[in-house]
Amino acid sequence: MGSIAGVPDAESFGERLRQWRRIRHVSQVELAGRIGVAARQLSLIESGRAHPERELVVRVIDALDLGLPDRNQLLQAAGFAPAYPDVPVHDPRWHPFTTAIDRLLRAHEPFPALVVDAYGTVVATNRSCARLFGQDPVGTNMIDRYIADSTAPGAAADWREVAWVARARLRAQLARAPLDDRLPGLIGRLDTMLDDLPAPDRDPDGLVAHPTFRIGAHLVRTGLLAARFDAAIDITLEELRIELFYPLDPGSEEFFRSR
Repeated sequence: MGSIAGVPDAESFGERLRQWRRIRHVSQVELAGRIGVAARQLSLIESGRAHPERELVVRVIDALDLGLPDRNQLLQAAGFAPAYPDVPVHDPRWHPFTTAIDRLLRAHEPFPALVVDAYGTVVATNRSCARLFGQDPVGTNMIDRYIADSTAPGAAADWREVAWVARARLRAQLARAPLDDRLPGLIGRLDTMLDDLPAPDRDPDGLVAHPTFRIGAHLVRTGLLAARFDAAIDITLEELRIELFYPLDPGSEEFFRSR
């Protein structure tokens, strides 16, 4: 059981700190230097024989570059209240941000735009998404439906390239949040799909990977621009990813503009 805010759990904090040091491949001496304390002091804290002040815990989580959920867990393990809220989307404090997202999605029409959470589940779209995917994908997990299943309506025609890119992005997420319990499952499904398939050759003239969709008689080539809220301190807000699709050739642009 984790500690309760205000009730120090030195052993739990020390164990978590040691675990994160190993994950980040940082020695006690190196971490002590980063946070400005003696290595012996850090050793006492890690062994549970001393309890850190909150300011020192903050320096530790900054030095180890932890994500917001992991920062909260380490603070709580040391007996302090979590510093990063996870505010429900219907909370009034979200209004300025949902308004900004809605404006961005609408302004991007007639081209598709959507918002996904940390695990690829779509939480918002504009109207043009239904044309690209065959339906409004809100509530759909993009990894499960359109990437891990190459036969799904709305799946990219070049799904193998898209799947390799998606797997690389998820692995990068897992490297930053290695204790996440959902990412390994998503990565595993992509691993299964790509097990016997080599990585696609890169287009020598291409600057980015570009999802391509076959919609009826049209081959629609798109580029993807991703945006996030900078310096978010709310967990849900920090994890949101806004994806804006742009046409990469005149025919693809005409497809979106003509309907």
